[in-house]
Amino acid sequence: MNQNAVLTIFVAITAVAFCLQLILLYLLYKAIEKSSARMESVANRMEERATPVLATAQAILEEAQPRIGEITGNLAEASAILRAQVAGVAEATGEIMGRARMQAARLDHMITSTTDKISETTDFLQEKVISPIRRVQAIVSAVKVGVGFLRHTRARKRGPQLATAEDEEMFI
Repeated sequence: MNQNAVLTIFVAITAVAFCLQLILLYLLYKAIEKSSARMESVANRMEERATPVLATAQAILEEAQPRIGEITGNLAEASAILRAQVAGVAEATGEIMGRARMQAARLDHMITSTTDKISETTDFLQEKVISPIRRVQAIVSAVKVGVGFLRHTRARKRGPQLATAEDEEMFI
């Protein structure tokens, strides 16, 4: 094959490819044009439907604006009153807690004082009353034992019969 023939075939293929590209670009243009027309139509319909809704929303906002301002003012006022009330409650609670602490301290002091006095009284009774009574009781017991021992010793010396009689007299 000749170079001219190859070159002619190549030019013919390129021309066919170029024509195909031109057809594809034209079809693409038509599809985009059709799509654009549809999008424009949809946008127009949306605008027609949205315009009354937006107008109504704006009218509602314009009508509600004074009410919203009033509501905001009322909320601010209620918030200030609530803060003042909370501050008063906090102050009263603090005062109550202070008084409760003071009463608790007084009660603690009173209980401590009473406990100390009871302890002092117990020590006093132990030292001044119970110890001497125990001493006297010990002396009385010692005297009883001594007397019993002396009687028993005398009874042995006199005889067993006398001791029994004396024991019976003591028993009665």
